[in-house]
Amino acid sequence: MKRRVIAGLLALVPVLLAFWYGEFWWVALVFIFTSFGAYEYYVLIERGGYRPARWFGIVWTLALLLSHWPRVQLEPELVLTFGFIIVFIRILLSQQSAAPSAEGGSTGQEPGSRPFFDWALTAAGAVYLGLMLGQALALRLLPDGLYWLLLGLGVTMVNDSAAYFVGVTLGRRRILPALSPKKSWEGTVGGWVGATLAGAGVAYWSPLDMTVWLGALIGLVGGILALFGDLAISMLKRQTGVKDSGVFLPGHGGFLDRLDSIMFVLPFVYQMALLLGAGA
Repeated sequence: MKRRVIAGLLALVPVLLAFWYGEFWWVALVFIFTSFGAYEYYVLIERGGYRPARWFGIVWTLALLLSHWPRVQLEPELVLTFGFIIVFIRILLSQQSAAPSAEGGSTGQEPGSRPFFDWALTAAGAVYLGLMLGQALALRLLPDGLYWLLLGLGVTMVNDSAAYFVGVTLGRRRILPALSPKKSWEGTVGGWVGATLAGAGVAYWSPLDMTVWLGALIGLVGGILALFGDLAISMLKRQTGVKDSGVFLPGHGGFLDRLDSIMFVLPFVYQMALLLGAGA
């Protein structure tokens, strides 16, 4: 707990600065978090017995992230297209270099090699982190982006906190014990109630052009998505046989463990903001 508190306090200062001052601070913070998260993802995939193009995947992820920053003037579709092609060529060449030699040497492809899955998993990490966190980056850059970000983060944090405390005190019925043994229906519903109230509260107190009822609805959907975001990382860790996604945040698991919920919630809030005309 001591390590957890110290690490949390050290991370809090740059997060608050980026949250308040916006653009360059926010881009730098999300870039750093995405870099570490991408590294953790590809290490986990390697532990699962696959051989993704790790460094190509990290660069692809960061390019997708920055394509959501208007100053870069880079289209996400362009980055996606060339990323798929370049990573495929990289995986293909790695197989070619392992092909049997003309002299009959034993340099053939290793048993169990799965180049298609290596390619697919490299792409999945770039799309999962690059596109999802790219929308989180773009959210703060919208007009009134500070309040939209407050809505997304507020819903996520209240959901997670309420789910934890209600689950600890009242939790009995488990949701998916194979993926997350400690998650209960009681805690989850408590988190959804908290997220709904958080969404309504931000809608009421902020200058965002939305009713309290719409804020509550966004909060409820955000709370549900936070659960699935958490379970996505739990599924990845279960399949690769690890407890924490990384060691960069002592007491907090890893960057993926800290990003799991917001990777589903903030893109949803961003799309809702666009739907309501925030980007016009």
